[in-house]
Amino acid sequence: MNGHIRRSATVALALAASAFVVAPPQAHGFAEDICYSEGGAPPHNCAPLPQSCPLDDPDGPLCGLEAFVRYGYTLRQPLGGRSLVHSDSTYLIARTVGFSERDAYWIAAYDEATDLGTFAPRDMNGQLVADAALTTKDIGGLVRTHFATGGFLFHFLPTMRGPFDPEPDGMRPDVDDPAHEVMLTHVRRWAMAGPGGSAPLCTGGFTNRSADGDYATGAACYADPEPAQIKGVYSVETPVAIPFTNVTGEQVISDGVSSSQFDSWIGGDSWNARIGIYIHALGDRISHHACTDAGTISAPSPDRPEFRIDLNKPTCDQGPHAVRHEYETGVDFAALESEDQTTEAALSMVYDELVEFARIRGTLDANATTPSTKSALLQSGLLPALEVKNPVERMEAVTAVGCRFGVPAFPGSPACKG
Repeated sequence: MNGHIRRSATVALALAASAFVVAPPQAHGFAEDICYSEGGAPPHNCAPLPQSCPLDDPDGPLCGLEAFVRYGYTLRQPLGGRSLVHSDSTYLIARTVGFSERDAYWIAAYDEATDLGTFAPRDMNGQLVADAALTTKDIGGLVRTHFATGGFLFHFLPTMRGPFDPEPDGMRPDVDDPAHEVMLTHVRRWAMAGPGGSAPLCTGGFTNRSADGDYATGAACYADPEPAQIKGVYSVETPVAIPFTNVTGEQVISDGVSSSQFDSWIGGDSWNARIGIYIHALGDRISHHACTDAGTISAPSPDRPEFRIDLNKPTCDQGPHAVRHEYETGVDFAALESEDQTTEAALSMVYDELVEFARIRGTLDANATTPSTKSALLQSGLLPALEVKNPVERMEAVTAVGCRFGVPAFPGSPACKG
């Protein structure tokens, strides 16, 4: 009987996931944990972990089906939501390591916009914050459900490795390994270069081979001697998969806007936007590591002149994918298996990388380089705040962390008390 239930749940999940991918929710992603309610009601949890689901088994098909359906329903709500990891936490970290309040906001806003296409902050009642100047430019070409533009690959970043290479450590990906972490190192290099820099931003992260032999850090987007197709598959419920096809070249940013036009399109906050997009890709590399560690990239060869991306892996299935996102806020992180403690891993690396960007920008606060500052902000601050189950109390707890560090609340969040 149990085997029959598992098979039935697996079939149901495959059918539900197929329908979901064909018609994705308006919020374009799984990352949001705070969803706004209509009629001025307080925000609600986008998709809390079902009470019947354990913290040590993301692969159960019944939990996967329920978790997936919850996301599919909740993220279709007309006001959408936001991620306290991608938005508020990024803002607090950026401000703490030395960025100005303005720069920290725009880094966080473009971190969130990488999921949503555009971002405008809302208050606790779901109303748009009055200052329209806080709305990002459209970067819809990077949205995770946009397979045709290659936006999907800013969120699911597989690695390139040979048949005898070990799986990478996606809980702490190597940001200095362009031979394997192709997309991650490619986006980082582009972000580090800053406005007007010569580093390109290419679909899939694929450049012509560099002097070191990698496909991530070449001088131009791949065209050797002409652009190549990128052919990929992404699991719905293995072996059922979504095929996708792209062509190497400049990354599409928005309708009619390619990556070489990024700086003029964004304007004065271009460098902040670059950093925010990279920080999002880094966070998602860690968030989705169970999938992308197992995924692979194959480079063109004389008998097969295309890049191939294989994400048709059991750990990419939509049930475990949904459950693992529901592990990221509102639960006891210590009760998770170590490989599922992605919130702590992501915030730790985001902190370290924002320290590096602040150093490059000349704004680094020397105190931010001390272990005690990092620990106070993350271990004693953001992580316990993000564990709070009630969404309003979670927002208040995250804000309170910033208040202790002298950081004003993220626009729309509860103001500091006292």
